[in-house]
Amino acid sequence: MKNNLELTWEELKIPYPTKGFNFVTTDEIKADESIVDQENALATLEFGLQLGAKGYNMYVSGNDQKTIFDYMLGRLQEKANQRNVPPDMCYIYNFESPSTPKVIWLHPGDGMRFKNDMKEFRQFLINELSDRLDSIEAEKKRHKLIDELDDKKEEILLELKQYAKTTGFQVKLTEDGIGFIPLDLEGEPLSMESYDKLENSEKHVIEDSLEKLSEFSENVLNEVKDVEKLYEQYMDDVDENIILNEVGYYIKHLKEQYGRYNKVNQYLDDIMNDILEDIKIFSSSGSGENQEIKSIFPGIGNSGITDKVNHYNVNVLINNEQLEGAPIVTSRDLNHGRLIGRMHIDTEVSSSHADFNQITAGMLHQANGGYLLLYVKDLLDYPGAFDLIRRTLKTGEVSLESIGGTNSINTIGLTPEAIPVNFKVILVGDYEIYHLLTEMDLSFKELFKINIDFKETITSDELSIMNMASQIRALCDKEELPPVTYEGVLQLVEYSHRLAESQDKMSANLQPMMDLVREASVFAQGEITKENVVKARQMKMLFKDTLQKNIEEKYAKNIFLVDVAGKKVGQINGLAVYEVGDFAFGRPVRITATTYRGKSGVVDIEGAVGLSGSIHSKGVQIITGFLGNHFAQNYPLSLCGKICFEQSYGGVDGDSASSAELYAILSSLSEVPLKQGIAVTGSINQYGQIQPVGGINDKIEGFYRVCKQKGLTGKQGVMIPDQNKSDLVLDEEVIKAVEQGKFHIYAITSFKEGIEVLTGVSATQVEERVALKLKKYSIDNVEKVSRLKMKKNSKLK
Repeated sequence: MKNNLELTWEELKIPYPTKGFNFVTTDEIKADESIVDQENALATLEFGLQLGAKGYNMYVSGNDQKTIFDYMLGRLQEKANQRNVPPDMCYIYNFESPSTPKVIWLHPGDGMRFKNDMKEFRQFLINELSDRLDSIEAEKKRHKLIDELDDKKEEILLELKQYAKTTGFQVKLTEDGIGFIPLDLEGEPLSMESYDKLENSEKHVIEDSLEKLSEFSENVLNEVKDVEKLYEQYMDDVDENIILNEVGYYIKHLKEQYGRYNKVNQYLDDIMNDILEDIKIFSSSGSGENQEIKSIFPGIGNSGITDKVNHYNVNVLINNEQLEGAPIVTSRDLNHGRLIGRMHIDTEVSSSHADFNQITAGMLHQANGGYLLLYVKDLLDYPGAFDLIRRTLKTGEVSLESIGGTNSINTIGLTPEAIPVNFKVILVGDYEIYHLLTEMDLSFKELFKINIDFKETITSDELSIMNMASQIRALCDKEELPPVTYEGVLQLVEYSHRLAESQDKMSANLQPMMDLVREASVFAQGEITKENVVKARQMKMLFKDTLQKNIEEKYAKNIFLVDVAGKKVGQINGLAVYEVGDFAFGRPVRITATTYRGKSGVVDIEGAVGLSGSIHSKGVQIITGFLGNHFAQNYPLSLCGKICFEQSYGGVDGDSASSAELYAILSSLSEVPLKQGIAVTGSINQYGQIQPVGGINDKIEGFYRVCKQKGLTGKQGVMIPDQNKSDLVLDEEVIKAVEQGKFHIYAITSFKEGIEVLTGVSATQVEERVALKLKKYSIDNVEKVSRLKMKKNSKLK
């Protein structure tokens, strides 16, 4: 027979809206990935996006992080399209400090144009400048100088020949230099045989003359060298004038294109000065025709022009030419190099070489002028990544030196100039992580002043259900899945209610529903039906069912001692929830209580041996407080009570069993037995009021399965807090059992209602019996103390 505390099966059904749904399948509705029933979060988000001041970065928390992330991405795209495209970011050579490349900023697209123009300029210096140097006009000037030089040298050598003739010698030019041959009286070269026949005095005369001639020739050769140097300078002047004209014209053209950038102007001036300071590198790069000049002027060697012009390159780190609006940067790979860029090093056998052209940009460069959207868990997965973000937000700069010990840049003497950046960071994560970061990092709240917390549940109304259906349509379109029928959508809605543990609310986390759609599509034949969704849920629960069946077998074999029929004093079935990975399931646990004289109050055995958590221990203390407040107003509370979770060896925490523990204590004191077919959950306060608990559905279903295993009698059921009624989203089998009267669910508000359901006796009768027992304990204790005092006084006499 039902009483006013027992819930009807209709109260266990979710009250779906019956109007506003006129679709057969999701193909008939519009795809929509917007978020509903999160007005506060969305309003804060819009407010945060309007703030551009330093420190107004955003931390967005919620259960459905993927949906939030995707929504943020779409919203940022809309916002970014309204903003200006940031400038291109480039590195150029620093002529004053080669180890510190300079940063220049150019209008979007100008970076690559400037790079390409400088590439053409370098090709001009390497290939075309030599053609200008080898022009007919230049060659004429050079040959004229060569002819003049030959004439000058001939004049100087003629003077030497004439002087040699007057001293009796003939000049002979050889590959090794200048030689002198003595002449005889007829003016013919003197042979060695004739020289040997000369008198010693004649030989001395020749040797003295040769010594004077050598001194004169040395002066002549020095004069020749001076003339060669002079004409070498004339040659350089020819090349320099050509280079000045040709390169100067090219530089002037580049300045006309990029002269509005001050740093580029200075850079082009530096290039011109660099060329003039080492002009021989360029003037010696001519064609084969210049080999004659090189042979005449051996000081002109092979050039290092290719290495030199490499300094005139432009390294475009960020090219925003194709960008529309501000950039949005996101990635799941957040290692150091991905965040702040890399330096590519060419490794040779004995050394490592790097230059500014080998620097590549990172995400922090790419996000400049826009947004950086990241999952916070990804950020924390990479050691040091969060520190890089934080340091960049603090300093407003990205430095390759931030890589620290993992970077080889410093070992090769290259320290690129830090690059100023400005972007907004949006982190998506758990609220628990947000709380942890604020506790551990004092600067975090200063850097992330906007915290947006999306609700875990949303109202189950027509708008929310239609939004879920629209989200399902979007998923089916995107992943080419079959459409979902109206009944299939309602089954998914029910699953959402179950996740939220509420008849009135749905889970704001859409991902489990979307996963269920994907899994149900495996069984679909053209459409995803209610039956497909149910089957997919069953497949999802196979692992959980395996665990539950293993436990149920232990109950069936009385390995776990639980009675689900009859009555017993001081013994009750509590309800516990166990979690394994992503799965949770409920099971009953036998709670026993014993009471006797004493003054220790109520003690939980788990707590005494270190197996009780602080919340459970608090619940036990509340029981003592309730007993004292309710029964010991006129006499001391003299009681020793022991509470135990039988066959529990892994520890106990939480206060959801505190009402069951109280009932066991009251049963033990009153000696009124409790129905073993009724399991209990709910916490209690010191005034005997029942308070709500979590995991209510798993607890009820867990006890139902054990009762089914041991045999349903029609008298079994559970007792729950009245506040948990709206949390009931039970399996159809349990609801059917309630409808058929095989299983019962009672919702109570106070311990009095609970004790009456459990005992079938009025609460007043139970309270009277408890009061008598406690009074007796108290009187016995007073008499015992009195006898001890009399005995002590007797001994003193």
